[in-house]
Amino acid sequence: MELKTKRLRIVSLNIEQMAQLCEGQNKLNDSLGLVPGNVAQDEHLQDAFREMHQQCCEHLKDYLWHTNWQIVLNEENKSIGSIGFRGPSNDRHEVEVGYGIDKNYQNQGYATEALKAICDWAFSQNVYYVQVQTEQDNEPSKKVLGKCGFKQVGSGDEGLLFELEKPASAWMPIYMCLGMSVGLSIGLSLNKMAVGICTGLVMGIALGTALDSDDKKKRKRD
Repeated sequence: MELKTKRLRIVSLNIEQMAQLCEGQNKLNDSLGLVPGNVAQDEHLQDAFREMHQQCCEHLKDYLWHTNWQIVLNEENKSIGSIGFRGPSNDRHEVEVGYGIDKNYQNQGYATEALKAICDWAFSQNVYYVQVQTEQDNEPSKKVLGKCGFKQVGSGDEGLLFELEKPASAWMPIYMCLGMSVGLSIGLSLNKMAVGICTGLVMGIALGTALDSDDKKKRKRD
């Protein structure tokens, strides 16, 4: 899976690539054909990658929700950070995401760009709420979250909890117009244009209203 933005590629790692990442970023760079970098081997981060790899192996069908996604800067063909989820959505349609940008590439909007892209992808996968935790004094992270539209909703087990809700759907006007178009075509073919338009309109409104109602039902967390 690969997401593309104006300046970035956000690439999900498969099981084999996750194993390579556990051995070191430079080995993964070779596998992906990326420009090598002077990557410091942070043992805490490597432990996290090993845990992610294990989760990917245990949840093959949902590995995209457990794997690491490399943030690649197109201009340099270089990995400049990572982003990923802490598992698939729960029964409240929530997922949590974490991210990081290499120090030399911070404060250039890359984290904002990558976070927006992966949130859009998550919302296309029956997710309604994306959550992020950040430390109280992490002002740069708060700034990124603000630019992406996240709002603070409380505290989690690792810091302040921020959340972005999927935009509400508006299927009714779309299907109303589609129904009118289909009804018009049918009406013209049967020489009963008024009947065709009315029938198509009613069907379009009914279908659009049902889809909007389903959307509202799924985002309820009572």
